[in-house]
Amino acid sequence: MAGRAKQRDGERELSKNPTSFGVPLTVCAIIMVVFPPLQLLDDSNHDGLLFAVSSMLYLLLDPLFLYAPLINENTKCLVLDNRVKIAALFFRSLGDVRYLIRIYLLIKEGWGKSPSRRKMLRLASDTVSILPIPQVAILIFLPKMRGSNSLKTMTFLNSLIASQYFPRIFPIFVLFKEINTARIGDRRDRFTKWSSIVVNNPKWSSIVVNMFGYIIASHMFGAFWYFFTIQREIECWGHACRIEDGCEFSTSCVQNTYRNLTLLENSCPANPPNKQVFDFGVFHDALQSGMQKSTNFPQKFLQCLSWGIRNMSSFGSNLSATSANGGENLLVVLFSIFGLVLFMYLLGHTQTFMQKVSKSDTILQKMEMTIEPKIRSILSEYGLSNGMERKINLAVKQNLKEDENYIVENMFSILSLKEAKTFAVEIKCTLFLDKLKKVEGLKRKDDLVLKKICEHLKPAIYSESSYIIREGEPLDLMFFLTQGIVLIYNSCGSSRTVQAEKEKSGLYGKELLIWAEESSTHLSTLPFSTATIKSHNKVEVFTIKATDLQRVVSQNHLNVDCTLTEIHSC
Repeated sequence: MAGRAKQRDGERELSKNPTSFGVPLTVCAIIMVVFPPLQLLDDSNHDGLLFAVSSMLYLLLDPLFLYAPLINENTKCLVLDNRVKIAALFFRSLGDVRYLIRIYLLIKEGWGKSPSRRKMLRLASDTVSILPIPQVAILIFLPKMRGSNSLKTMTFLNSLIASQYFPRIFPIFVLFKEINTARIGDRRDRFTKWSSIVVNNPKWSSIVVNMFGYIIASHMFGAFWYFFTIQREIECWGHACRIEDGCEFSTSCVQNTYRNLTLLENSCPANPPNKQVFDFGVFHDALQSGMQKSTNFPQKFLQCLSWGIRNMSSFGSNLSATSANGGENLLVVLFSIFGLVLFMYLLGHTQTFMQKVSKSDTILQKMEMTIEPKIRSILSEYGLSNGMERKINLAVKQNLKEDENYIVENMFSILSLKEAKTFAVEIKCTLFLDKLKKVEGLKRKDDLVLKKICEHLKPAIYSESSYIIREGEPLDLMFFLTQGIVLIYNSCGSSRTVQAEKEKSGLYGKELLIWAEESSTHLSTLPFSTATIKSHNKVEVFTIKATDLQRVVSQNHLNVDCTLTEIHSC
């Protein structure tokens, strides 16, 4: 009875020291309570950013279970830190509510339907995620281990605890994949209304998310290091009991078992260590620090986090020499592999994202220094409003992401962009709609017909001394002169010079309007040009082919009743 009382006194002594982490966990509790109701309000909660972000926060708190066990060195038994245990159960329950909500919504959506393979896998994954494995293994089984076979059982439960993290990590992996593969400035991703958080802040968002993921991984490995440290000392107790007659191995502090404390002290030396007696391997530093018996959770947490970050960043090369224990060596191998993979994935993506940001900065600098002033100059030349500038800037910026050598030379180089399709017709209508209304035969036409003509106008450039239309040849196009000077003459000696900015309408080849009006027209009946039009210098024109013009006006009778030649025939 005296020995049992002493064991209980030792357990109470461990509980006297405050854990001193109430304020941080209280803040976390307030945040965590908000997530499940928000999940119900989120229409895209199955794949949304809300669930992924909440998974990151819950994953940060879920390893609290691994910090719950403590070693009572006075009685060589295992106790639980009540405050850590309560906090772990509380946050785990909140996290499980999220999965239950998602399971409910998945079942509700698929009720009476044939569920897809993806939904079935997600349902199975969520079901595995809420199994109470750590609650049973750590809070119930571990403090009441008894007999050498219980060590083998605990090894099996360890694998279950570790494997349950894989379905819990998957939503975070999807989040990282979405963020790391997102194009800067592209708002079209699967996270819809939440995506602007990342897209609007590309310079820091990916770095913060990736580094936070790296810290979570280090925190998890540090927590497992502490948890396996506890088990390594328990394993040493079992090894000592096997060489002592009448020694019954148990981790319980309240069961009346024979425990030779002197034997356990001598057989499991941790401070100072003695590898000849028992080699604790990579757990020897933790045991020597005494954190396995400390209730100062912040100090213990920071020590384990520091250990995880240091060894993750060095791929496990900073780990102390391992013992001959197979499980310990397997843990070191897995730790090194995961450290290398996470370093390549998380920090590698951060480097790639920074290169994209650097490219984006280069594009912005080029836009501000050269392209935007050129665009303003072009808009001024064509008499376009400043309201069009923003649309053009966005199209040019998008094109620069694919072609860094793109140069804005003129209006044609802007309209040739595939991104300019959305506003090209608007520009053409702004430039030519009023001019078309001044053309005889088109003055009384509906704006819809005139807009269709504008839509079919195509930009073209003629170099100096190039023939645009020749006298006596079939007239197969009509065009607007927008920049440059043209010469118009015929064989009778009549000629004139036309400068683009001084021409009121600037439309040539008007004879095509009469030809296009007739329903039976075809190319063999094209009118012949009565004059030659030649470029005096480099000219810019917008042309419409005869076939396109005929297609537009064939259903709208034009009633053209005038002579439309630039220079009358001889």
